Amino acid sequence: MKDPTDLKLFIPGPTHVRRRILEAQSVPMIGHRSPFMKQLLADVLPGVRSAFGTEGSVVVLSSSSTGSMEAVSRSVVRPGKRALHLVNGNFSDLWRKLSLAVGLDVLVAELPWGQGWHEANVAEALAQHGPVDAVFVAHCETSTGALSDIAGVARAVRAGCPEALVCVDVTSSAAGTEIDFDARDLDVAVGGVQKAWALPAALALAAVSPRALARMAEVPHRGYTNDLASALEYQDNKGMTSTTPAIPVIQALRVQLGDIEAAGGFAARFDTHRAMQSQVLEWAAARGFGVLARDGFRSPTVTSIDAKGRFKMEDLVAGYREAGYFITGGYGKTKPTHWRIGHMGDHTPTCVGEVLALTDTILAAIGCAAAPAGA
Repeated sequence: MKDPTDLKLFIPGPTHVRRRILEAQSVPMIGHRSPFMKQLLADVLPGVRSAFGTEGSVVVLSSSSTGSMEAVSRSVVRPGKRALHLVNGNFSDLWRKLSLAVGLDVLVAELPWGQGWHEANVAEALAQHGPVDAVFVAHCETSTGALSDIAGVARAVRAGCPEALVCVDVTSSAAGTEIDFDARDLDVAVGGVQKAWALPAALALAAVSPRALARMAEVPHRGYTNDLASALEYQDNKGMTSTTPAIPVIQALRVQLGDIEAAGGFAARFDTHRAMQSQVLEWAAARGFGVLARDGFRSPTVTSIDAKGRFKMEDLVAGYREAGYFITGGYGKTKPTHWRIGHMGDHTPTCVGEVLALTDTILAAIGCAAAPAGA
C-alpha cells in the first residue's frame, strides 16, 4: 500500500489540502485571549459571510461537521415541539439520528437515494406531518451527490409552517456552490471545512438568522461547548471564541480566503466547481455509465457514478490506488455498485481531466465491458 502522503485525494471529503494551506498552520501559536486572536477572527468573518451569502451573523466553531449538526439539533426545537427531518441519503439520516440522540421528537419524510427535496415534495411532507418547530435538510447529500433545492424548501416551510426554522447542512456545498443564506430566507446553515473549503478538518462554520437566535433563547439545555447562541454572543461582545479554538485551522482559513479572493472570489470558485462537474457528467454519459443523483438535482461538488455492473468496483479502486489516487466506491448500500468523485475544493478542471483519463486506462486494464448499444 502506498504511503498516504503520496496519494492524490479525490474522495468527497476530506479533500486535497494545498501545501501553502498546510504551512499556514505552522506559524507560531497565539493566545486565544490575545489581540492577535481578535485580529485573526476579524480577518476571517467577512469571507465566511461572503461564502454563505449573508450580511448577518456567522460563527466559527472548533468542531466536526457532525458536532455542529448536533449543536443545531440541541438549539432550535422548543420543549413539547417536534422536528421534521428530510432524509434522502446517509448524512441527512445521520442528522435524524443526532436529533433523536439529544431527545427530540422526530418526524421523518424520506426520498429514495438520488432524489432531492424541492418546494412541492416538502409541502406534501409538511401537510402529512403537521406543525413542526424546525425542518432539517442536507443541501448536498454527500452519499449520493444529490443537491436539494433549499430555496424551494424554505418557500414551502414559510407557506405551510411559518413558525418552523429552516436548518441546512452545507458541509459538502459551502465554498463549492451558492448558499445564498439571506436571499433564500434560511435560518441556520452549518458545516465543516474539510470538503469544498479544502481545509484540514476540525472547524465548522455557521450562519444564523435573527429568527433562529430568538428561538434559541426559548430552548433550555442547549449545552455550552458548541452552543451557537453562546458562541455568537461571546464573538460579538468580545471579538473572540467562547472556548479555545482550533487556531491553526483558522490561520489556514485566513490564507484560503485570501487566495479565493485573489482568484476572483467565490463566484469564480463556484464556476470552477460547475466546470468540473460538467466534465464528470459528460465523461460518464459518453461511456454509458449512470449517475445516482437525478437530473436537476446534481451537486457541483460530488458525483456518484453507477458502474452498471460492468466491472468489479474493488478492481477500479485498486487501480486508482496503484496509480497514486485515493478514490473509493459509493457510500453505504451503493458501495459495491457506484464510485464517487469529489470534484471539489482546490481541484481544477485539469486535475479532473487527469483523473478521468486515468479511469479510462484502468477500466481498459480490468476488462470493463463496453457500454451496451444505445446506452
